[in-house]
Amino acid sequence: MKKSHLFVLLFLILSSQLSAQNTHGISRKGFVFGISVGAAHSTVWFPAKSQNDPGFALDAKLGYMLKPDLALLLTTNVSVYDYSGFGRDRKRDFGILAPALQYWLNDRFWVLGGVGLGGDNPVFWDIRNPDNDPLETKYYPGLGVVGGVGYEIYQRKSFALDLKVKTTYRNVQLQEGRTNGLSFAVLLGVNLY
Repeated sequence: MKKSHLFVLLFLILSSQLSAQNTHGISRKGFVFGISVGAAHSTVWFPAKSQNDPGFALDAKLGYMLKPDLALLLTTNVSVYDYSGFGRDRKRDFGILAPALQYWLNDRFWVLGGVGLGGDNPVFWDIRNPDNDPLETKYYPGLGVVGGVGYEIYQRKSFALDLKVKTTYRNVQLQEGRTNGLSFAVLLGVNLY
């Protein structure tokens, strides 16, 4: 609990300091590109068990500003977890590739939502001997849903840094059966407008 209070206090101090430095405002128009990294907590419900894993999260978006406060995006959100089903124990990710809308409620605070292709996929740095084990590179598609909220802690012309919280749900058919997953990620992002 003390860590969460410390995080909130640090966030408030940092955002107030960075906001005070912003004297030029931001202009959101045209194409949008963003990338974020952070930490995730994933829960995966397999047919015979469930598991919780802390891990790495990656997020990217590409799209177009329809209005200064509304963007149409193609977004992806990936959370890495420890898979211990068929074959060897390995790292896998579950995430989403989806069209989404991002809407700014005010100059800094935004919300995002989308529905698209969910997946359970191999993590490239943990692939071993794919010629002898096809499960090493097996992709499992399914349904995915993503939602998020964010706050731009620094803005300058067509550039912004934001802190965001994203939740991703996916439902896929793995070797062991229908599997659901839910990921909660806290990310720091760089955005270009």
